[in-house]
Amino acid sequence: MKFAITRPQGKGDELATELAKQGISALCTPVLKLESVEASQAQLVEACDAEIIIFISQDAVLNFAAQLQKAAIPLSTHAQLIAVGQQTADTIVEHFSRNAIVPTQQDSEGLVALSVLQEIAQVRVTLVKGRGGRTHIAKTLKSRGALVTMCNVYERCSIHEYSSDWLDHWMQEKIDGIVVTSNTAVDAIFNSKQSAHLRWLKARYFVVVSARTAQHLKIQFKITDEQIIVSDGASNESLFKTICKLTSQQGSAMTEKNQQTSTSESKQNMEVAEENTERAPKAKLSKTAVVALLIALTGVGATSGLFYYNQQQDVQRQNSLAALQQQNQQLQTQLSSAISSLNQLQSQWPKQEQLVTEQLARQQAQVAENLQQALSKARQQVGGALSSELRSLARHAEFKALSERDYLGSVLVLKRLKQALAEETGTDALRLAISTDIAKLQAQPKPKTEALYMELAGLLSQVDSVPLKTFEKPTVSEPHSTVLSSDISEWRENIIRSLEKISAEFLTVERHDKPVIDPLLDAQEQQLIRSQLRSYLQQAQTAMLDGQMSIYFNAVEGAKDTLNRYFRVEQSAANSMLNTLKTLQRAEFGTSKDLQLATPNALKEWLQ
Repeated sequence: MKFAITRPQGKGDELATELAKQGISALCTPVLKLESVEASQAQLVEACDAEIIIFISQDAVLNFAAQLQKAAIPLSTHAQLIAVGQQTADTIVEHFSRNAIVPTQQDSEGLVALSVLQEIAQVRVTLVKGRGGRTHIAKTLKSRGALVTMCNVYERCSIHEYSSDWLDHWMQEKIDGIVVTSNTAVDAIFNSKQSAHLRWLKARYFVVVSARTAQHLKIQFKITDEQIIVSDGASNESLFKTICKLTSQQGSAMTEKNQQTSTSESKQNMEVAEENTERAPKAKLSKTAVVALLIALTGVGATSGLFYYNQQQDVQRQNSLAALQQQNQQLQTQLSSAISSLNQLQSQWPKQEQLVTEQLARQQAQVAENLQQALSKARQQVGGALSSELRSLARHAEFKALSERDYLGSVLVLKRLKQALAEETGTDALRLAISTDIAKLQAQPKPKTEALYMELAGLLSQVDSVPLKTFEKPTVSEPHSTVLSSDISEWRENIIRSLEKISAEFLTVERHDKPVIDPLLDAQEQQLIRSQLRSYLQQAQTAMLDGQMSIYFNAVEGAKDTLNRYFRVEQSAANSMLNTLKTLQRAEFGTSKDLQLATPNALKEWLQ
């Protein structure tokens, strides 16, 4: 047997090569071509934000990956990926480095039977597929309460307007079977105006990949079940096994038919030989008499048989002619009735067309009016508490991003705003603005948190060793001895000692060379001042880890003021801490000076 493989360009070569190794001829004749369909940026963002993404084919994965790369949109890491077949799953691994769930029965029915797709009420599901095709998956998932969206990234188109060129070539090559993988390919093959082509096609075998395509062949083109062979899947391996099995079955059927023909001929030859053997002993009669008798009997029998046969043939011809005349009359009657009905319908058609056009116009106007009323009512209902909540969330997100430089907190607020819009309609532009702001905030550079934290930790360890502005009382010098000497030469010293002894009884005078400027601080006050400095430094650490930059800068400023006011900044320990605080106060946190959020303006336009 010889087969024609109709898969798109480059997809049937591997199958043809494997069949050639088994001695089966295969001709690759693509009948369809794939053309990319550009999805909008909003559709791509919505698809990537879905909780479940279903890929219908390899081409869906390839085109979707190319469009995501072109738009610089990353695929969500939390989305669950599902593929209709194993080849599609392998393509997902190749382009997204992610594993996908594959059903055991690799078709639409097997996919919707997956356990993960049973309880999916209010779950966001995106179908990445080609334009057109079956709607079984989408209808089933919607009936289960899923929020289903479509993302069409390609479409199948026939290479030629008519299939005459293919069919002429196949007839010359004596093709016995045709491999088709979609209903669109079947329609392209049978798209011929020549009845000879269609008769030739209806005598071929068709290897298909789904029961749906087999049903399409039977209903639309009257192909019998014996001519249709359904493969276990769309992979080259499944098609190869199916074609080999079909070739083996057809070869066995032809061999058996030839053996039956040979056996029948042998039996006929043996019967003729036995009859000749039985008649041989009776040849003792006169040969001339026997011959004459046989000639006479043969002539009489032939004449009688010929007369009877001709009579029977005349009767049959007359009966057939009468039946044909009757059928012709019935057909003429039906044709006249059909022509009359057609003329009547043609005369009524303009009027009916005008009525349908007018009714359609009225319905469209009514639908448009109802839609405007519904939108107006919906916008009115958005007011009140919901409107206030949305505005508050937008302002809070903007404040955290621009004032506090708390990008993580701003992202959380924007996600809460997006959840609040889940039940609202006409929010595509606003959702796109929110998604864009989230991506922009997440892309902001992060501060060197670890280095800054260690700097503050070092300052905390030095708090107890930094000197305070306190007065240290100088040591009182030892009083001079007031004992008088017995040496006459020391009479001067004896006079001075006598005077000091007399004055000590009335007044004690102590002297030192350090003036007292600041009041003295007791131990409790010193401990409180050091605790205040330590508190400022700890507050700066916590604010930096939480991303609250305004609190961080205020805490560093408070630590500087405390250090200047109560500590000896002229000494090296306090001076080093003060310089470090000044450096920390000038730390860069990667803030974009032109950072602007698009969400507040988009929300304002939506609420108007």
